[in-house]
Amino acid sequence: MGRASLALLKGDIASSFNYHILCIPFTLIVVSVLIWLFHDVFLNKETFFTFIKKDIKTTYKIILFVVIFISWAINIFRQV
Repeated sequence: MGRASLALLKGDIASSFNYHILCIPFTLIVVSVLIWLFHDVFLNKETFFTFIKKDIKTTYKIILFVVIFISWAINIFRQV
């Protein structure tokens, strides 16, 4: 993920995708969370932490697990 992040910072999206398939979605989520947190700080609200405290549906947990597992498998098979 480190090499993928560095490639993404350099603007090399293809290399980033080749290094780790989940780097781009992960980076988008991190940027979105940071913007959301700064928004809450400036408006003196707690919408982010209220959202985080909610329980995640089992269906979404399964989908997340499957996506991470597939990404893991793809990265392993690329090394072979």
